[in-house]
Amino acid sequence: MKSGDFGRALVMASDLKGYGRGDDKRHEVMQRGFVDLHTAAAAHAGLNRSDWAIQPGGDGELAVLPASEPDPLVVDQYLRALHQGLVHHNDTLPAEDRLRLRVALAFGTAYPSVNGYAGQAVVEASRLVSWQPLKRIFDEREGANIVLILSQRVFEDVVRQGHTSHRESDFRKVSVQEKEFSGSAWIWAPEIDLKSLSFLSEPAEAKERTGSGSTITSQQAEVINNMSGPVDARRAVFGISRK
Repeated sequence: MKSGDFGRALVMASDLKGYGRGDDKRHEVMQRGFVDLHTAAAAHAGLNRSDWAIQPGGDGELAVLPASEPDPLVVDQYLRALHQGLVHHNDTLPAEDRLRLRVALAFGTAYPSVNGYAGQAVVEASRLVSWQPLKRIFDEREGANIVLILSQRVFEDVVRQGHTSHRESDFRKVSVQEKEFSGSAWIWAPEIDLKSLSFLSEPAEAKERTGSGSTITSQQAEVINNMSGPVDARRAVFGISRK
């Protein structure tokens, strides 16, 4: 597409953990590992990575995929191959040398502009992969090699409709607020129990609930009467405020 041409696409943002702590040579090793892992995963899934529009970023990249690359293959075989590649790569390495990867997928408007790609899917994928609680997963769970976060639309269209081998129960729904972006998303981390991470809870999970076994937060009624001297309250109306 030419600059400014309107289009929709699947957008992938991926990022390595711990890149900034390394020296120059460590950066080279991490960059090579990052590219090799993505290239091998694409080959395994039967995808043509050379056709992707990729904006490299040292410890990560933003990729806009052409319509010829089926979304289910990306969400399923590609991500599973990426996971297995990370497991194999990290198997004999000390913790400080392991590669650990965050990946975000979003679908929507994405088209070339004067300084890269523009469009809401580009913004959404970028914000999802940078969401602070997503980064925190690696700090809390050393066993996690990969964490995938899907936009609500990708999850609904690809996973929930049964186009992959993923089960809906394999994911945890979260509410993401990152910079100007706010929306629902779904996280997959095959090596850990996401339900055990309380910091991923949606705001709704902490609010008042009803139903069996739920906790109900009651409101406290407060009556304030300012009186001076005797008062006949038989026909009075008192004001009640709730906090």
